[in-house]
Amino acid sequence: MVLAGAQGAMAVGATGSPSAAAPQADKAAQQNLVLSVHGVPDTFIAGGDAREFTYKIDNPSKHDDVFYPFLKFKNKAGSLKAKDLKVEYQLPGEGWQTGVVAPGGGNQDDSAALIMLGSVGSDGNPTDDDLLVVNRGKNLTIKVRVSFTTDAPLGKAGVVPVVYSAELDDDSHLPADNGGFSCEGIRGAGFTIKKPSPTTSPTATGKPSPTATTSPTATHSPTASGSPTATHSPTATPTTSHSPTATATATATATKTPTTEPTTPAPTTGSPSGPTSASPSASASTAAPAPAGGSTDAQQPIDFPVAVPAVTPPKITPAGVTKAKAAADNADKALAATGGGDHTTAIAATGGAVLVAGVGTLVVLRRRKSAQQG
Repeated sequence: MVLAGAQGAMAVGATGSPSAAAPQADKAAQQNLVLSVHGVPDTFIAGGDAREFTYKIDNPSKHDDVFYPFLKFKNKAGSLKAKDLKVEYQLPGEGWQTGVVAPGGGNQDDSAALIMLGSVGSDGNPTDDDLLVVNRGKNLTIKVRVSFTTDAPLGKAGVVPVVYSAELDDDSHLPADNGGFSCEGIRGAGFTIKKPSPTTSPTATGKPSPTATTSPTATHSPTASGSPTATHSPTATPTTSHSPTATATATATATKTPTTEPTTPAPTTGSPSGPTSASPSASASTAAPAPAGGSTDAQQPIDFPVAVPAVTPPKITPAGVTKAKAAADNADKALAATGGGDHTTAIAATGGAVLVAGVGTLVVLRRRKSAQQG
């Protein structure tokens, strides 16, 4: 009785969840599973790192459900393809795996990319390991991370949670119907694909002006070693190898001919004509442009229609259902044993309230009985 009361209380709470389901392909699927995505970033960078969010499947119905999970990605222009993105997912207690294009036309469905959070066998169909079960009153959260290629189309896009699900019979625990696709468009999330913002200018750092390094050519002029003869005048030849410009050689030869006294080497490291004009231009070009816009990471709505998938439905095999049902039951038992999970907490709280009420009732009855006997 305590558990029944707790489940009833949870069912009432679940039906009060915000917003109704989007149009479904199957009535049973519409009544059972509630799909949502949480924490979807408002911006993805084409060619950038993967960003994470979560995909939640709630079952507020009175039946267990078996399903295949999908995510549909679509941009406003309808040009986004499966090759433009990479989707990875992580089930509870497992490692990261890579999603695949949904069999049966997932790369062209609704001008979108329908990605299955699973794998495909040698026959081109989903494997039995891809089937999942969420029991009545329970939920399942899948971690997802997505990245876009450098060639991905820029602009507005969105992601929508999708399942292909079937209700399980209470006695046989096998599908009670053929199942159907469910697409929670109203619970999807919009985002923008942007190009990376430039941070450095490679031309500014890779091409310094050579005139600044050729200014020490004037230090070679005192190689006359005290003899102002004409034989030392051709020392302009080494200066030409150090100075790539014609103006520098002309000024160097003009200063050497009138100066006949053998002075010590003058440290004329900075010529007033060449280097001073080049140095400010190099420093000014190193300023990087400011990044274009910021990201608030507030989940955005989708401002374009996303339809229920029209691809070939995947097969739900009895062997896959049996395996998925056993895994779900074991996970629920583990949560109940450790006290984890929202529904387990609700059961404990509701059960405790019932037990407290029962103890109070017993105390009152005992007092009345004692009073009557006295």
